[in-house]
Amino acid sequence: MRVSALVLAGVGLAVLGGAWWYVGRKAPPRWNVVVLTLDTTRADFLGCYGRPGDPTPVLDALAREGTRFDRAIATASVTPVSHASILSGLDNQEHGVRVLAGMCGYKLKPEVPTLATILQSQGYATAAVHSAFPVSAYYGFDHGFDVFESFEGVIQKSQAGTMSWPLTKLQRRSDETTRMVIDELAHLDQPFFLWVHYWDPHDTVLLPPPELTAGLPHTADGQLAASRELYGAEVSYVDSQIGRLFETLKASGEWEHTLVVVVADHGEGLGDHDWQFHRILYQEQIRVPLLVRVPGLASTPSVAATVSTTDIAPTVLDYLGVRAPRAMSGRTLRPLLEGRADAPRSAFADQINGYDLNAAMLTKRPFDDFLYAVVDQGWKLVWRPLHPEKSELFDLDQDPGELRNRYADAPDQALRLQKLLARHGSWVTTPCHTPEDPGLDRAAALQILEGLGYAGGGETVEARWGFACPEAPGRVVADPAELDCADGYLLVPSTAR
Repeated sequence: MRVSALVLAGVGLAVLGGAWWYVGRKAPPRWNVVVLTLDTTRADFLGCYGRPGDPTPVLDALAREGTRFDRAIATASVTPVSHASILSGLDNQEHGVRVLAGMCGYKLKPEVPTLATILQSQGYATAAVHSAFPVSAYYGFDHGFDVFESFEGVIQKSQAGTMSWPLTKLQRRSDETTRMVIDELAHLDQPFFLWVHYWDPHDTVLLPPPELTAGLPHTADGQLAASRELYGAEVSYVDSQIGRLFETLKASGEWEHTLVVVVADHGEGLGDHDWQFHRILYQEQIRVPLLVRVPGLASTPSVAATVSTTDIAPTVLDYLGVRAPRAMSGRTLRPLLEGRADAPRSAFADQINGYDLNAAMLTKRPFDDFLYAVVDQGWKLVWRPLHPEKSELFDLDQDPGELRNRYADAPDQALRLQKLLARHGSWVTTPCHTPEDPGLDRAAALQILEGLGYAGGGETVEARWGFACPEAPGRVVADPAELDCADGYLLVPSTAR
């Protein structure tokens, strides 16, 4: 389906079912909304977050026009899980996407409201152009879009023996993505919601033009080597392509009527904490760039407070005056954008590598099988439920690089954050973990797995779980119903023999 030409829709009446908080106030605007998601992009590789050398002039200019969030936390460091939170405003246990590849829990269910489904129901034209398979229709991200440029592909067995997808075939470089976006803008009518996903920094399969890579490190056989320099060049190239998109919006007259959000789904290790890639929960992985520009708003230049990527969807709906059909985990960033006082926030993330059939990294990092993190009041806990003694606690205000583990010497902070995790209750205890729908895509997943030689749930960690109250960790039970914890229970190793 396609909607017609790009036109400004002026200020309209509050939409049906929305904007109850606008009673007695001016009707909310019918702005366009553009959400740009940058795959595998660390905050510290953008100029506006402190990287020298003017690497990202377009995004830096957007930051000056809007607001830069300095401690925005993604809900996961794997693409489909994080994107599900960005688009739905829900934490991982609520939208149900927990893994990249698995028996279930890899696909966003059609009944989960997203910015696309909500705004489509309110008369917005909706379009998405993305750059790689992990945000394709295979993962359920097409729901609510009139136009959805999707890669058609399947998960298959990789050389590493895990379930994966062909990197060389199912991705686009950012110039091609931007060309498609600009073409699409020529056909859009009405106020629109546009989601654009850029992939380039994720890997070195498609490289920037030679003028951006001249002088970078090469391998012995003359190929460009994966390096921080090449990663930075890819980030800079994406920035230049975003510039083309912004110039198109400005030339059409739509820029002044468009709310813009730029966010990454997760970062990349690049050697920090002895890891090159993602799938773990250190700050270089889950602290992401977040820039928000609201038309006509003299925004707060920067926000130091902790926020979550789940806050994006409620913020967009707040400014449009649209009420979500269900409560969201996140809450609007509007007070922070407008320089008003707001209650502190906690941010949560998890990584269910032990039940992910794509997580070959466990052969090198076995203690990263199940990770749960919370960031609150400047402190961060990474809880390893199968290896509690390997858990980590960091004072981010004093130690932003997470170099000193305070888990043993700050027990009061550790307990406080354990209680937050227990109350949050995002634990996953089985490979098929969705309680209300345990057969989510099970038949299709089984068919794929059997064709690849997997059986009985695939190659996942065989975890034996126990449950304990944070304040009484010595009492471990097999059934959490046996506990009467004030703040919910912690997931811990089973003591059963």
